[in-house]
Amino acid sequence: MTRAALDAHRHDAQVHRRRRSVRKAVRIMVEYESTEDFLVDYTANLSVGGMFIVTDKPLSRGTRLRMSFRLPGGEETIEATGVVRWAVQPSSSEPMRPGMGISFEELGDLDRARVEALLAAWG
Repeated sequence: MTRAALDAHRHDAQVHRRRRSVRKAVRIMVEYESTEDFLVDYTANLSVGGMFIVTDKPLSRGTRLRMSFRLPGGEETIEATGVVRWAVQPSSSEPMRPGMGISFEELGDLDRARVEALLAAWG
């Protein structure tokens, strides 16, 4: 195994150990704002703990943001606050699409239950 492959394997294992909730691939439109901008992009995946937003202009790690989104088949808009935990730049050699990993800091109990129900229904 090459050093790069070994490093990638270690990184994947670390991410898996840190992640406490199951992620499902889902494309949802997300409206979000930081202190400077109002933006609209789409998710690549979702969990009860956060989401990955696909964007060519990821925000800096540690940036706090407010976001709103609607789950597939749902009529209610979910409001949450989160923080950018990691980002993949468009120029990166990572195999992932450019974007940013967001962890939810505030997600209401009812909204959390909606996300959990959707993820459970998808198995």
